[in-house]
Amino acid sequence: MKKRVLALTMAAALTTSLFTGCGAGGTDKDEGAAQANGDKVTLRMSYWNSEDTVSALLDYLKTAVPEVEIEYQFIDNGNYNTIVDTQLSADEGPDIICESPASALKHAKLGYLEKLDDLAGLYSNAGTNVYSYDGSTYALPGISWFEGIYFNKDLFEKNKIELPKTFDEYIGVCKKFKELGIKPLAAGLMSWEPMLKNSMAFVTAEYLSTDEGRNFGSDFREGKVKMNGTWNPYIEKWSETIKEGIYTKDMLGIDHAQALDEFATGTAAMFCSGPWDYEAIMAKNPDLKIDMMPFYGTKPSEGWLIGGPGCGFAVNAKSKHADLAHKVLEAISTVDGQKALWENNKGGSSYLEGAKFDIPEAYQSAASALNAGNVYCPWNEWGDAGDVHKDYGLQFQSYLDGQDLSTTLGNVDAAVEELLSK
Repeated sequence: MKKRVLALTMAAALTTSLFTGCGAGGTDKDEGAAQANGDKVTLRMSYWNSEDTVSALLDYLKTAVPEVEIEYQFIDNGNYNTIVDTQLSADEGPDIICESPASALKHAKLGYLEKLDDLAGLYSNAGTNVYSYDGSTYALPGISWFEGIYFNKDLFEKNKIELPKTFDEYIGVCKKFKELGIKPLAAGLMSWEPMLKNSMAFVTAEYLSTDEGRNFGSDFREGKVKMNGTWNPYIEKWSETIKEGIYTKDMLGIDHAQALDEFATGTAAMFCSGPWDYEAIMAKNPDLKIDMMPFYGTKPSEGWLIGGPGCGFAVNAKSKHADLAHKVLEAISTVDGQKALWENNKGGSSYLEGAKFDIPEAYQSAASALNAGNVYCPWNEWGDAGDVHKDYGLQFQSYLDGQDLSTTLGNVDAAVEELLSK
């Protein structure tokens, strides 16, 4: 399916091009007249994931809401917030907006989003609470996302390497693969995401999931605690992934697609990602046998996965077709709608009451973590400071390149102070 990819060269030109079309600032064509004539009304939907991650959902919506034509707009994650913020501030933008918990909070405070309390009652609190503000819900949770460590089953079995159950055992597994001349972990560190998620998964297992650390998120978003001075001992331990050459500086020149290819072709034994990459991996190597393990701390446990509610579907308060956008969200908020959304995101779970899915074979080794509810995304708890997770990822690129830990975490704290001051 064709992907609409936005080439980002000049912000002004970009914004102008995105304002055109059938969104909030688009055509003045009368919706009622269009439907009376049998014409479809075009609604724009923006998302930071490519169209193939929602292709089954889009097909379902053609039948469920036949009077609507969805114009899917993929915007790269690195520029998504900037572009959508610019559009909404000008009373423009997509009719249906995929929101992160942090952006939903920000846009709700600014009055950019419609309240969705009527539909929110169909979902569990675990899915809607991160999209709530001042007693109302402003986005509906999509299929939960999670990320763990994909591994090549044949490479593990052929070399008689057992799956790890602790962080130290994981380091040992990586050393064994290195001794065999096999790259232990493929990682595209041109992106700020891989080390962000990997390190935070370790901190979750060691600290955030404990009695000592369970209030860190709520305190952090209020500026009561800092990372520097709190996270240091956990990151120092996690840094064995750098000291042992699992993460290397040359990976800063490798992108996500290259890392995926290394794993799919058997060059690397492991690859950190989630269900969204499964089809791409199998398309490159249909014979590859893969499974997923969770991330571990130093003590034996069920393990942890980085994840939580995925994209939250929100309605632009300035949409000329808000009623139809709401109708689309009604269709998504059915068991059939959730099944269609899950089709391209297999492995995740639904927060809609009554929608249950089996765990696919490719995630069986992570089943214990999933069943235990050990799926957590730290920055979802950070409120107005949530967007700092990108700064964290960028700082960890510098950390890999030689920046000291105190400076790395201190720079994240400074970014949080700036966000909270606004």
